[in-house]
Amino acid sequence: MNRRAFLKQTGCAAMGATTLLSTLTSLGSVNGAIGHKRFSKTDLGEDYKALVCVLLAGGLDSYNLLIPNGTVDNGYNDYATTRADLAIPQSSILPLNNTSSTGFRGISGNYGSFGVHPAMGGLKDLYNNGKLAFMANVGTLVQPVMNATEFSSGQKKLPEGIYSHSDQIMQWQTSVPQSRKALGVGGRIADLLNGSNANNQISMNISLGGKNVFQTGESISEYSISNNLSANTVGLDLVPSSWWGNSGMISDLRNSAIDSLISDTYANLLQQTYATGSKNAASSFDVFRNALKKIPNFATQFPNSSLGNDLAAVAKVISVRNSLGAKRQIFFVTLGGWDMHDNLITGLNQRLPMVNSALKAFYDATVELGIAENVTTFTISDFARTITSNGMGSDHAWGGNSIVMGGSVNGGKIYGAYPSMNLNNNSLNVSFRGNFIPSVSTDELYAEMALWYGVSPSDLCYVLPNIGNFYAYAQGNYPIGFMNMSGTAISTEDKPQSCLTY
Repeated sequence: MNRRAFLKQTGCAAMGATTLLSTLTSLGSVNGAIGHKRFSKTDLGEDYKALVCVLLAGGLDSYNLLIPNGTVDNGYNDYATTRADLAIPQSSILPLNNTSSTGFRGISGNYGSFGVHPAMGGLKDLYNNGKLAFMANVGTLVQPVMNATEFSSGQKKLPEGIYSHSDQIMQWQTSVPQSRKALGVGGRIADLLNGSNANNQISMNISLGGKNVFQTGESISEYSISNNLSANTVGLDLVPSSWWGNSGMISDLRNSAIDSLISDTYANLLQQTYATGSKNAASSFDVFRNALKKIPNFATQFPNSSLGNDLAAVAKVISVRNSLGAKRQIFFVTLGGWDMHDNLITGLNQRLPMVNSALKAFYDATVELGIAENVTTFTISDFARTITSNGMGSDHAWGGNSIVMGGSVNGGKIYGAYPSMNLNNNSLNVSFRGNFIPSVSTDELYAEMALWYGVSPSDLCYVLPNIGNFYAYAQGNYPIGFMNMSGTAISTEDKPQSCLTY
């Protein structure tokens, strides 16, 4: 195979596998898997931990995911009256145990009883068993905004493009909502901790959703794979499997072609970078392929859906973490189709079962692998949707409800402050349609998971530049309280640095 054919067949796939595209555009470190040069930590003990980010792209109507379900403060009646044709019948709501909202930052939690959408039976059971929590009214914030007066008066700095898909889907991934140019939260975490992994040929960040902002750091980007995991297809689906054969003349020809490609001296830096990245892609591919040969047989059955297949692939990669030399991994998966301006009830009835069955199966797989306490899964979305109906569905709003799941989650609780469904004299409501100022910031959500994951308090400002507006670390004091930090090593010598504030 000549150079031209090799580049043609492997170019796009190799760039997807090593995110060479982002490297080329920034001309940063070609071998970006060495960790952030100033902050990288290499000693995280012997434990393994993983974060799994599930992006529900399009803006999930999460007020039909977590629903007031009782008579306290007129809960269900407020919900049914305001949502009108979008309301779930109370007889269909699946009740949750022990559901009082905790309240947050001086905003009292409303209602005493909650339930979930009728399609979420598996997640209801995880919640009732203490393995899943809800984050109520969470969203992008630059600094706390306590009420509609502060929102409208210009007293506080607000996120760019609050109701814009492109802005909010990016800001949920960067947690820097005052800027349209920022690194991703998962990328910055990997900048700090990727050096802890024994094998730096594979990035700590592994994506089932292709190129994304969340996993893009200063020196780390995602290693992109497909959910069709096998020793012949992972990450390079465009390349014939025979080309990657590991014996005889095929192997010699492949290695000779790659080495010849890389050894040529190119005239400009861009070509040199591409060449190096191509060889790194091939080397990384071999490491990944050999590890996948050790995937065990799972008793857990995953649903045959796009999200189910993606999370099954995540479970398989986690199962060979030792072969990959990984102490820390961050995964990114995405499921679109949530921009439901019409046919909302039907749309949620079709898509929420996919989320329920896939997340439940994934948690069961982590139990089967004996690492449920080492894996934390969470959902994000562009924004919530209006409480009132547009006559067919709901429209773009702001603060909404998210899921956090795992063995180290202090589950069976609703964190944050669920907003009143009565829009009259509602201090968090900023429009007649029912758009709520978030009670909890993405910074606080991510900061707690980052501390659990092993990020030092002194490095939180690198991961989350706005965290100083919401939280100051003190030993034993965590941003929200939804993670069980027992056994989490946080050095008493780590002192938080001064963060950016407004």
